[in-house]
Formats: sequence, C-alpha cells, structure tokens
Amino acid sequence: MKHLKVFIIVFLLATCIKAQTFYEKVAIKSCDCFSSLETLQELEDSVVDCVSVAMSRVLNENPADEMEILNTVDGVNVAFEEVGKLLYSYCYSVRRLIINEKESEFYQLSSNQKANEHYSTGNYFMDKGDYKKSISEFKKAVKIDKNFVLAYDHLAISYRRLEKFKQALKYYQKSMDIYPEGYLAILNTAVIYSFMNDYDKSLNYYNFLTYLYADDPEGYFGAGKILFLKSDYKNALENVFIAHIMYVNTNNTDYIKDSEYLISLMYKELKEKGMLDLFNEVAEKFNIKINEDENQNQ
Repeated sequence: MKHLKVFIIVFLLATCIKAQTFYEKVAIKSCDCFSSLETLQELEDSVVDCVSVAMSRVLNENPADEMEILNTVDGVNVAFEEVGKLLYSYCYSVRRLIINEKESEFYQLSSNQKANEHYSTGNYFMDKGDYKKSISEFKKAVKIDKNFVLAYDHLAISYRRLEKFKQALKYYQKSMDIYPEGYLAILNTAVIYSFMNDYDKSLNYYNFLTYLYADDPEGYFGAGKILFLKSDYKNALENVFIAHIMYVNTNNTDYIKDSEYLISLMYKELKEKGMLDLFNEVAEKFNIKINEDENQNQ
C-alpha cells in the first residue's frame, strides 16, 4: 500500500451497530497511532507500521478467530487494503489531515487570471450588496474555470442573500461535486434547508459537518437547534452543550452569547413541558449550570 489513495475510497457517514469485522477492529486500533501526525506525508510514511502494530494487537486478542484471514500473502495484502479503506471513516486524525490537504488545494484562487478578475469583481459587488451584479461576475468566473470552488460558493452566497434558496443550493452542490468536504458549502446548505423548514436534510448536513470537522462547534450548534425543533430533546441538549463548551474554550464572546441564549430558551421550554429532569441530567453530564433566578446559563 504505497499511496494514500486507498484512504479516500470509502466515505461512510454512519456505521450501523453490528459485530466489528477484523478490518474494522484493526482500523480502530490504528487511530491512536495517527493522532499526533501533522502532515499528509507523515501519514503516508507511518501507515504500514501503524496498521501492522494494530493487526498484531487484534490477533493477540482473538488469535483463533482472526488468524485465518492472514494465512496467505494475498490475505495480508487484502487486509492492508481493506483497513486502509476504513481509516478515513474511523479515524478523525486521518480525516483531518486529508481535509487540510484538500482545503489548501480547493480554497484558493483559480490558475486562470481572467477567472480571478471576475471573482474579485464579484466580491466587490457582493460586499456592496449588489447581488445581481455579483452573480453575473461569479458566473463568468466559473464558466472560465469549471473547478473554481470559491466562485461557486460565493455565487451561492449571492443567491442566498437574495433568498433564492433553490439557486443557492444548486451552486453549493456544484461546489461539493468538486470538493465534497467543503466547509462553507456544507454549513450553508444545512442553513438553507433549515430556512426551507426541511429539517431532515438540514440535520443530515449538520451531522456531516460534525463528522468532517469534529473540532468545530458550528455543526453541533446547528444540529442542536434542528433536533430541538424535531423534539429530540436529549440529543439537542447534548449537541448544544458541546458547541457551548467549544465556544467557551475558544473565548468566542459573540457565539457564547448565542449558545447561552439558546440554552436559556431550551431550559424554559423543557420547564414548561415538565421535563427539567432531562435538562438537568444532560446539563450535569456536561457541567452546565443554570441560574434559575435570571434564567441564564453560567
């Protein structure tokens, strides 16, 4: 397994509860080995050693059940390939490194100067609030460079600000067709579906965001809001509390106020429904406290 391509073959959003296969066990045990790596090259250089050690650990735990898989050279090669396919799904550290590499590739200006000129002019008009002109310029940019992700994203933003949500979704999808892990497109697609009251699709994209960007609070915060609207109160609280803790840890004052306000609203509604026991149970789990006199979280 000389190249990293094997990592991105499988792109799972969820894993059903089932007995883990040998390959899944190895992938999971490999994850700690990758957690401290900082570059894609380090990942490529360490993958064989990390997976080999993980295989040995799994075999030591279940020698009778697993040894048959590795009793031939072909079996060993297949095992490395199958584990490699799973690393992206099971190891956040692997996803993080791959996404960072792809972000630097796709979140940049075009190699075509004329496309960049239209993109720059489009940004000028968008900043001025003249979205019809910005749309015209961004369309010229992507016509010249059909892989210009930033131009697609900004084209979608312009349509969103005109509240032309279907058109915005169309261009965010074009962006994701090129760069499926694009943060801006995924987040804003989730937001637009929430505006359209399509909570299931909105939640899917927020969950996708937390899957890809587990260290970013926005996916959890958005998912929490949607889950609360869907009356899934326990999961809603857990997501909002996770987001709030992340905001506090980064000292993001404006977002802390937003999460405090949402927690306060959730507290009030659950109190009215006679469900404070649930609120308190989840709040205690995350060490979140409520000042009942002022009805504000602290």
